[in-house]
Amino acid sequence: MKRRGSDGWSTLPCDLLGEICSHLSTDADRLHVHQVCAHWRAWTSPLAAFRPWIVARVSRLAAPGDDDPDHSAWFPCRLHPRKVETGRRPPAGLPYCRGASRGWLALADDAQSPTRLVLWDPASGAEVPLPCLSSVCQVFLSGDPLGPADWMAVASQRRGGRITKSFFWRPGDTAWSSLYERPTAGVFSVAFHGGRVFYMDLRSLLAVYDLNLGAPRRPPARAGMSASLGCEVERLCRCDRLVHLAHESVLVSCNGELLLVVLRSGTTCQRGGRPPPPSSRVSPPCSSFADVYKLDWTPERGVEVGDRVMDLGDHSLFLGLSESFALSAKECPAIRRNHIYCLARNWHDCFRPRNRKRKLLEDWAFVFDLGSGTLKGIPCPEELRDEEPNWWACSWLYLRSPLLKKQQQ
Repeated sequence: MKRRGSDGWSTLPCDLLGEICSHLSTDADRLHVHQVCAHWRAWTSPLAAFRPWIVARVSRLAAPGDDDPDHSAWFPCRLHPRKVETGRRPPAGLPYCRGASRGWLALADDAQSPTRLVLWDPASGAEVPLPCLSSVCQVFLSGDPLGPADWMAVASQRRGGRITKSFFWRPGDTAWSSLYERPTAGVFSVAFHGGRVFYMDLRSLLAVYDLNLGAPRRPPARAGMSASLGCEVERLCRCDRLVHLAHESVLVSCNGELLLVVLRSGTTCQRGGRPPPPSSRVSPPCSSFADVYKLDWTPERGVEVGDRVMDLGDHSLFLGLSESFALSAKECPAIRRNHIYCLARNWHDCFRPRNRKRKLLEDWAFVFDLGSGTLKGIPCPEELRDEEPNWWACSWLYLRSPLLKKQQQ
């Protein structure tokens, strides 16, 4: 309501305007506030970059120096991806990134035998120390460490080659505890959903654990393990004569549903095991780059692949290495609804004729429109073209709070 003798909202005191903005949690809200009028634009900070970003890591064969980080963040523009500078320095002496989860980076001081392992929030600069774990290769979070206390960290430890072992840690614990005693063939995809953690290894073997977050003294309980989903995923191909092999399957929790995203390659064979005719050996994926299905799991029946999902509503999926998530386009103006943003993982020759030489794809990521079936790429940054084999996109980083330009000054 406009007050007598004033210009109403356009003369809102600057300190009060700043206080209001501090309570806004989404990029969309802050962007709308900044665009209201000249007075509001002058006293509110515009967003420095839309989220999420791509986190890239250098390969072990090209390990950085003692003071150089082995990771960097990039704004995923389809034309010219550019490096993001948050304006905040990460904790000193922690150059190794061991995961990006819930907007936090897991940083370590040594790749094999760390003496420090810290969660760091690039937006606020907050730090949460974790117990050390040797040869830790990934850290995942079930919730925000600065939110409610009922959150848990899950980590995978490399045991040689692609063999890993899983551990968990909760606030107050003095050390990591074993989540599953037997080593697995890597942790390929992880999703926290409905108070449980679902993780799938390289053999598409699915393990499910109840987190027991409401009972601090009770460790996670194994709720079940299913046989490999590989064969069932292959049967989802809808071609009559050909089987288009699944390149990978990814778990993601979206808007109250647990989803299975099947990414297909161009490799084909005739049903019944016979080789395809020469003309079909370089055929594209049968229907699309990605198919999405509901994944149902109960302790009694185990895992069941449900209906195919054609529309994600206002949400889009971000598929990273091991951990994936969903975002609402209403809260993030930079993303498009009903899309799949997928980091490139071992996409050698998947969409190239067989007569070309084997080489890395030029794209770091792909953007797939689930509605129209169109696929576009996000190229490797120009700054890294000469070092492309040494850098690979590993994670999506979605900050806990919007990054503002004043934080970069």
